[in-house]
Amino acid sequence: MYRKHNQSMVAGNIDKLGALLADDFHLVHMTGMVQSKQKWLSEIQSGQMHYFSSTEDHIAVTELTAEHAVLVGQSQVDASIHGSRNTWPLQLELHLNKVNGQWLIMHIDASMY
Repeated sequence: MYRKHNQSMVAGNIDKLGALLADDFHLVHMTGMVQSKQKWLSEIQSGQMHYFSSTEDHIAVTELTAEHAVLVGQSQVDASIHGSRNTWPLQLELHLNKVNGQWLIMHIDASMY
């Protein structure tokens, strides 16, 4: 899920990315800003948030049950966010639930490592 998320984000494929996210998904950016699924996808589509690359450093599953998982992924992410381009050491904590037999990302907490 982490790799599919990053690949879709870098490709700018909001359809594939959106399919990985729960309808009530939210993203907490490293700044503390909270974005809904719709807002985040619209900013990717408009180019306000553009992801050039994501180079994976580390992934760990920290919780896992039949219906819930928490995954922590660390990647070097080259992105332009609202006109400011940088490569960030980005840690994403993905909270996933199994919904109707399919894993969905419920929310992501982003920080730097």
